[in-house]
Amino acid sequence: MQPPVAYIDLRAVEENAARLLDRVKPRGLLAVVKWNAYGHGLIECAKALDRAGAAGFGVSSPQEGVRLRKAGLTQPILVMTDWVGKPPKLFLDWNLEAAATSWYKVEYLDAIARNLGHSIPAHIKFDTGLGRVGLPHAKSQELLKKIAGMKHLQIAAIYSHLDYAGPRDRDKGERQIKVFNRIVKEAAELGIQPRWIHLANSAAALALPDIPGNLVRSGIALYGQPPSPEVAQLLPLKPVMTLAGSIVSTRRLIKGQGYPANLFFKAPVNGWGAEINLGYSTGYPSSIAGHAPVLWRGRRVRLLSAMSDRSSFVFITKERPEIGDEIIFWGKQNNNTLFLHELAPLIDCLPYELPTWLSPKLQRQYLR
Repeated sequence: MQPPVAYIDLRAVEENAARLLDRVKPRGLLAVVKWNAYGHGLIECAKALDRAGAAGFGVSSPQEGVRLRKAGLTQPILVMTDWVGKPPKLFLDWNLEAAATSWYKVEYLDAIARNLGHSIPAHIKFDTGLGRVGLPHAKSQELLKKIAGMKHLQIAAIYSHLDYAGPRDRDKGERQIKVFNRIVKEAAELGIQPRWIHLANSAAALALPDIPGNLVRSGIALYGQPPSPEVAQLLPLKPVMTLAGSIVSTRRLIKGQGYPANLFFKAPVNGWGAEINLGYSTGYPSSIAGHAPVLWRGRRVRLLSAMSDRSSFVFITKERPEIGDEIIFWGKQNNNTLFLHELAPLIDCLPYELPTWLSPKLQRQYLR
């Protein structure tokens, strides 16, 4: 019996990156591989993205950056989060860059360079309207003047994060673009001309190919998952991960019969109950059971509200399930695909969160 497994299609990673690059050219691609490539496998996915022509990588910690360097990757690596207080030696020894998302971090990087005599390349982030992190755009001119006076600071990029998930966000996205263009112009007037300018996230890279900058940041789209339903049809993407379990037992159910116990579910019509060998110990959230569909023989069937650490249950009508049949929790089966953006709203999370929750102990099989 096949244990639960996440199949990772590395050819799909390359094809998604190539399609995105073709859409945004001549801009380069900063491929976001943070959080173990959103649970897909850091090294394996980064190498596939390297083959596709990524200009650089975004990681979640210096340790992830070091792993990429040890794997032989030579492109710029931006540590996007979780780096303050980590040994500067990691950045200097392994040629890593740091995201400066607050004034404190700007001063911190300047102090490191002044004290050590070696600078860590900084990507200076401005908040242009998202309201999350970044230097306040209302003070951009004042802060840029201070940055221009920091003789030890090495500025590798100016960037921001566009609050864009689909066409409904176009107006506020355009307002952010105007603010960002003003900041870049102000920086240039002060002699700040970094190598990289980047603003676009996955959704914006798909929907707004003429967005400012010479680099786009893409994360979940590279893994074949549109960040929202609104942009799902803009560019064909191939799902990279297919999360699969197998049926280990079946039971014939008559209308009104409980399964796996009366407490959880009663069959609305005659059918079959099937137990699958994938439970919440894999990281698949138990809170989604009872709300989410799964795929069986290319059809969507109901995932029941009962889940244990090693088991889950489905209800099937019309055809009889067999022990060993594969059940897909997300990904592709036959001509049907279950996307993360369909599942995430069921438990009020973001699409990229679901694969990042998967246990490191869950088997990954890498396919080409």
